Amino acid sequence: MTRSNGVPGTTGARPPRVDVREEVDTARPVTDDGPAPPVPGGPGTSRTTGDVPRGRLAAAQWWTLGALALALVVLGAAVGLVVATRLPEEYVARADLLYTVTREQPTGFLREDRNISTQLVLLESRTVLAPVAEEFGERVDDLAAATSAAVVEESEVISVQLVDADPDRAQAMLGAVIGRYLEVSPNDDRAELRSYLDTELAGVLARIEEIPPAAADRQAELAPLVDREQWLRTRLDELTFSDIAGPEATVVVEPYVETAPVSPRPVVTAAAGATAGLLVALLVVAVVARRLTRPRGRPA
Repeated sequence: MTRSNGVPGTTGARPPRVDVREEVDTARPVTDDGPAPPVPGGPGTSRTTGDVPRGRLAAAQWWTLGALALALVVLGAAVGLVVATRLPEEYVARADLLYTVTREQPTGFLREDRNISTQLVLLESRTVLAPVAEEFGERVDDLAAATSAAVVEESEVISVQLVDADPDRAQAMLGAVIGRYLEVSPNDDRAELRSYLDTELAGVLARIEEIPPAAADRQAELAPLVDREQWLRTRLDELTFSDIAGPEATVVVEPYVETAPVSPRPVVTAAAGATAGLLVALLVVAVVARRLTRPRGRPA
């Protein structure tokens, strides 16, 4: 005899148990051969299925990658050599100038000396280069890019160089640049300065003569004028001394051309090509090694 659970039409028997695994399996597609294999990352699969460790390269694979990297480096160096053989040769003409500094003595800070810095700017200025460029049929900007000047360390020597594809033409253009520089290097402003000082001195002397000898405040008026007179005479003496033994540029080494071209440099271009090849090789090896060591069954 069975007991009723109080619900009409039911008995006290327990409801049948449902297996949870069957509910999970119902999420799989059913085919004629049975349930399909679980989808990675889907229901019924483990979350740790995708954590598959990468493989390791075999010794033969390491040798292959090393040979590939070496081949790329050699290829880059070869390309650099080919480029060097196709570039035009350039020769450098050099000359040395001695610029004597009088009031400023040559020291370790000579590069900052105003006089000699002005000469460096003058050597590369259009005032010097424009007539030479017109004479040789060159653009002023191209001639300026080919010409450079620098002070030899702790000396009064200015080294000037000019680069051109023709060695004879380079020497001739440098000689013209030096000649033009020697023409304009004397300070033409000295004549204007001397004229100004002479005019000022004459005005001061005239004002001194105008002061009456019997003036009560003669000494008070004369004092500043006398000081001004002495200052002007001192400046005139310094200018005269500068004209006699002032800074002057002289050629100590005439323009000459080095026998070996300065460009192209096959060793430098080959090294640059090899460096580029090495960078490409590292990138290629990294990509290939990653593909070779990825876990099986996983997308790249």
